[in-house]
Amino acid sequence: MLIQRLRDRSEGVFSKILIGLIIVVFGLFGFGSITTFLAPVPKVAEVNGEDITQQEMEMSVERNRRLLLAQNVNPLEIDEDSLRSNVLQSLINRKLLSQAAASLDLAFSEEQLDQEIVTTDAFKIDGIFDSQQFQRVIGSAGYSPLSYRREMRQDRLFQQMSQAISGTAFVTSAAIDRAGSLTGQTRDVALLRIDVDSLIDGVGVTDEEQREYYANNQSEFESPETIDIAYLELKRSDFMDDVEVNEADLESFFEERRARYSRAESRRLAHILVETGEDEQASSQEINDIYQKLLNGGDFSELAKEFSDDPGSAANGGDLGFAEPGAYVPEFEDAAFALGMNELSKPVRTEFGYHIIKLLDLTPANEPALEEIRAEVESAYRESLAEELFVSASARLGELAFEAADLIEPAAALGLEVKSTGPVSRNETGGIGASDAVIAAVYSDDLLIDGNNSDVIEITPDEHVVVRVKQYQPSEIRPYEMVASTIAEKLRLQKASDLAEARAREIVDQLESGSLTRYVADQHGLEWQTQEAVTRGSMDLEGGIRSYAFSLPRPDESGKSVGYTTADDGDAVVVTVTNVRNKEPSGSTEADIPGLGRVLAAQEGRTVFSEFQAALADSADIERQLVD
Repeated sequence: MLIQRLRDRSEGVFSKILIGLIIVVFGLFGFGSITTFLAPVPKVAEVNGEDITQQEMEMSVERNRRLLLAQNVNPLEIDEDSLRSNVLQSLINRKLLSQAAASLDLAFSEEQLDQEIVTTDAFKIDGIFDSQQFQRVIGSAGYSPLSYRREMRQDRLFQQMSQAISGTAFVTSAAIDRAGSLTGQTRDVALLRIDVDSLIDGVGVTDEEQREYYANNQSEFESPETIDIAYLELKRSDFMDDVEVNEADLESFFEERRARYSRAESRRLAHILVETGEDEQASSQEINDIYQKLLNGGDFSELAKEFSDDPGSAANGGDLGFAEPGAYVPEFEDAAFALGMNELSKPVRTEFGYHIIKLLDLTPANEPALEEIRAEVESAYRESLAEELFVSASARLGELAFEAADLIEPAAALGLEVKSTGPVSRNETGGIGASDAVIAAVYSDDLLIDGNNSDVIEITPDEHVVVRVKQYQPSEIRPYEMVASTIAEKLRLQKASDLAEARAREIVDQLESGSLTRYVADQHGLEWQTQEAVTRGSMDLEGGIRSYAFSLPRPDESGKSVGYTTADDGDAVVVTVTNVRNKEPSGSTEADIPGLGRVLAAQEGRTVFSEFQAALADSADIERQLVD
């Protein structure tokens, strides 16, 4: 009775919808997904009623962490709280933009996505899109093909919205002239440099100061966690010398693969196509008229350009290029491969319409004998046997490594050398330590704690290794005695820099109180360096000093602006600015400074879009959840 009641209820519309949803979930995500599908999903924020899930958050945090590590950021320097806060804010911003894009009915088609993906250089091998390369690249960034397409589509929609909103910004001619006048401004600049190196010998550091610095900056003296990896290595190339060439086997190898070394006849064809429309008879008459013109001496190329309905070849005089048998529909191919050089076919009917075909050129078939290509065949033969030896040795290595307590016995059995990487960190960039699979293995409990050998790990298809932990060095704080001299040098440099800055400040105070520039320089044993008519793009001054000089306020006509800054080498530099002259507005600023109007409009556009984003956030209902 229970079964019957269940069967009866399964006939309802709601039940059918539910069953359909379950089937979809199973089909897309597997049978284990049904519990996930039905279970509540933890969320970290809600934006206008739409959830940002904890899973989204964790994936984005990990993706950003990988990006930081790829930029050689020390893992110990990553502020987890700051990282997570920034990621959450980014997800909220994206959710707001996504909702805005939906309200504006913006779209980016599947075809556009496909085109952009297949033309991305990072997804190509030898200039051709490779699906496995695509999955490797996006997988290393933490994406699946589905999630990558989703993120990519969102980015393109955001780009559409940004361009549309930013494009509304404009800048007046007066503003452009004013900006050009300021951009072309010149200033007379004088510098007084206080050399830090000359002050170091005059400063001292006490042991107490050094120890205090050591106690307050422990992270600076933390050595990285490292592992010295012992390993056995198999390379396919190492087996090439072990291959012996047997003549009978080589001939057999060649015969089995003869088709690879043979070349079928290839023909370069041209055609004139007349598509068949509703009036079959008219199409037939048109192709016969063209054929008659050709028989009367008409130029094939010109007639193809004038009459052919094939847009892909008409502009090239009907030229289809070289092709081997099998490239065309049977009716076309039978006629084409029956032609002699420069011969025309009679009109041929195919599913595409009527064709007149001409043979422009041909490359005859070629089936070389073994002796003609012996070197090529022998190389392939050696690689084939080396592959078999390599695979067999790799399998044997895996068995021996599993059974052995170390790498010595497997090495002896296979004639290999036990090698060592030396200490490598989790972020190693060279050798086998750069392999994620190797690092994952040596830091696993199986190897790091239990001391076992790894399984065979594929570094590349041509290189396999088995690894074990030779020595583990945990991260630790280096002893004070080891770093005392480094701390002393750093503190002396800091004190000298502080002293240089104090002198610069004193000089600025003297100049602002009315002291003469020459008197101040002589008093401190320094010499002014002057540069006249310095521009914002001048290469005569160090970039940081030049930028600082142009940040100083415009002085009175009879006065000067004074300040100090720090040079790239750490020296303190007193800067004075006089004789500030703006470029005279000419009404032709854009001609003098190409693209200035576009640059200013783009800057204004970015400001407008930032204000648009801020308005979205201000009007949104955003609720953040507390997440451990």
